[in-house]
Amino acid sequence: MRILHTADWHLGARLVERSRLDEHEKFADWLIATLRDEKIDALLLSGDVFDAANPPQDAVGLYFDFLKRLADLKTVRAVITGGNHDSASHLNAPRELLKRFDVHVFGEAGDNLVDLGDAVVLATPFLRERDLRQARAGETMGEVHAQVRGAIHQHYNGRLESCRTLAKKRPVIAMGHLTVLGATTCDSERDIHIGNLGAVGADVFTGFDYVALGHLHRPQRVAGQENVRYSGSPIPLSFSEAADAKSVVVLDTQDMKIESLALPLSRVLTRVKASRAQLAEDLAAVPAQSWAEVTVQIDAPEADLDRQVREAAGGRFEVLKVLAGLPASQAAAWQHAGPALNELQPREVFAELLRERALEPVELTPVFDELLALHEARATA
Repeated sequence: MRILHTADWHLGARLVERSRLDEHEKFADWLIATLRDEKIDALLLSGDVFDAANPPQDAVGLYFDFLKRLADLKTVRAVITGGNHDSASHLNAPRELLKRFDVHVFGEAGDNLVDLGDAVVLATPFLRERDLRQARAGETMGEVHAQVRGAIHQHYNGRLESCRTLAKKRPVIAMGHLTVLGATTCDSERDIHIGNLGAVGADVFTGFDYVALGHLHRPQRVAGQENVRYSGSPIPLSFSEAADAKSVVVLDTQDMKIESLALPLSRVLTRVKASRAQLAEDLAAVPAQSWAEVTVQIDAPEADLDRQVREAAGGRFEVLKVLAGLPASQAAAWQHAGPALNELQPREVFAELLRERALEPVELTPVFDELLALHEARATA
């Protein structure tokens, strides 16, 4: 059996208010062709199908169009799990219908075992805090930390025996949407639990033959283990991923051979550093038709820096962000040197508010974290 592992599609995502729909459409076309040409028997999609709990209709339309094309192949079974960006109820709504086409969707926690014929899959979606523990008054962050990680370990370890019993001598595969220690992150990923308490060691997956992970957007092995993998996102979701080579993972269960298939690049994202004195010359190296983040090294703030960069680009590529590379003494005093509000995560905004009001974070931050967790749980229910 040949199994293709992918994750973190983030359908409906935008970058500095630019739609990524055309890139996702090209990825869907490539994936359908690859499933056919590579004679893939099963597709594993490990969470964050959508970028938001209430995705735009064009993103939902693309998802169902892909599933229709997948069903038309008549040769590929699919297992889809929810991520921290997904709404469990939104994903689960058509699950009984999709089962008729051998597409198995799991938006929320459970035993979730899928027998693919030549392998058994433990299809674990993102485990929300409510799935892992009951909050109690007066508990410390250390206690919460231990409970969350212990519960994640128990989820996988406690189901391994059931997987092995069902599989007999066949391979057992675990899916997961979480942070595993030792992996490389980037700035487009949202903290998956309060204070990243849900980060676990790769030993959580001991006993599984392959682990198909989602959440981190860079394709990578974890802790040097060939069989514990993040497939990564199919498109770069932020400029921090501009240099990443995107791929999917293919597993052959006959000999447990694991290989990566490179994804074609549908749009180039570029991070470029330029000097003020040689702005035009430095920008000449930026690929045409790309989207660029430009950092200009300057000695003092310039009010029209954004305009100057866009004029120097001359329409050859699109400038999405202009940053000022100021000396430390200048940058500290220039408010615009920091990221825009829409580039910050909620906890970063709250931390900035605390600094601005000179408020003590020790007592207020845990309260904010609890409220944010409740809000996110309701938004994705």
